[in-house]
Amino acid sequence: MNRLDDQFKIKEMAVRNRLVLAPLTTGYGTEQGEVTPGILAFYKARSLQMGIVIVEATAVSPEGRIVPGSLGLWEDSQVPGMGDLARTIQGEGAKAVIQLNHAGAKAWPLELPGNGVSPSGIACRPGIAPFEAGPQDMDRLVTAFVHAAVRAQTAGFDGVEIHGAHLYLLSQFLSPLTNLRKDKYGGGVEGRAALPLRVVTAVRDAVGADFPIFFRLNAVERVEGGQPTYDALAAGRLLAGAGVDVLDLSLAVGGTWKEEDGRRVLMTTSAYDKDQATGDVTALAGGIRSACGLPVIAVGRLNSRIDGEAALADGADMVAIGRQMICDPEAGAKILAGETADILECEACMACFASLGKGKLKCKVNRNLPD
Repeated sequence: MNRLDDQFKIKEMAVRNRLVLAPLTTGYGTEQGEVTPGILAFYKARSLQMGIVIVEATAVSPEGRIVPGSLGLWEDSQVPGMGDLARTIQGEGAKAVIQLNHAGAKAWPLELPGNGVSPSGIACRPGIAPFEAGPQDMDRLVTAFVHAAVRAQTAGFDGVEIHGAHLYLLSQFLSPLTNLRKDKYGGGVEGRAALPLRVVTAVRDAVGADFPIFFRLNAVERVEGGQPTYDALAAGRLLAGAGVDVLDLSLAVGGTWKEEDGRRVLMTTSAYDKDQATGDVTALAGGIRSACGLPVIAVGRLNSRIDGEAALADGADMVAIGRQMICDPEAGAKILAGETADILECEACMACFASLGKGKLKCKVNRNLPD
């Protein structure tokens, strides 16, 4: 049976163990999307003993940011700071992968062209007016992902992750909840996956055959009418054929529709609260891995060695830890050492999510986060 401290290889990228830092939005970037000392300190502390560190959702264009302080790779001036970040992570022995994202209809409301681009104009965040993407919008988005991936490669990252989960833009195209299109970019799984596949294919052509590409995918959307697992399986197979090397599995834990100014707004979450049982993703990991033929990462409050190795036994290749690493930057090292009792435990109180609505990540347990 695989263990958390077993080595792993993705193409030519040798990874020292099976622990992954999940991408965590911090809001610590500048308004220009640049790396700050706070970002460097945050990732340096959390790279200790991790196999892979996936840097938070990094905007491929300025209107696609999740929060005003999102990191960005939409212009060349952001590359030097990103190089510092990649070297900071690698200096602690972890592999540095950066997640590339456009938030679409879930973006922070900004007075910028393209803010609110979406497959079908379905609102996913209060205060933003979504619009249906046309051919030129989609061409521009593919180009933005490609340029950001090349900048990440130039900065020295070991790989990129394309964000296709959590009902951000590419996930909005994949989901039957938010993609109601009647053209070639809608309908069944192949149509809904058409834009993500264009992005992956174009990025693969740009970065070359040997550069690892991860794709974050909802294994299931636990919202009425959301993407079922069999659609995720089909999408995963298509993504594998387009050049994806690793599927980073997540899910929509739940969601509701709200009314705002006479318009329905879809509000979803990917975060388990303290009353929800974990294991939704790990139970699906083995089946998705077998169906798609790709290594998979599982996530979902896997905050002990027992939980992590149970996920590996279920078929995951790697285990991602997210909010627990906000509370205790050394949690990964403690899990590997079996020192679970020494971990400063995440209370799943959602204070971190609430703080991002005000700009920057805060934690009820860890009061030593960057200002």
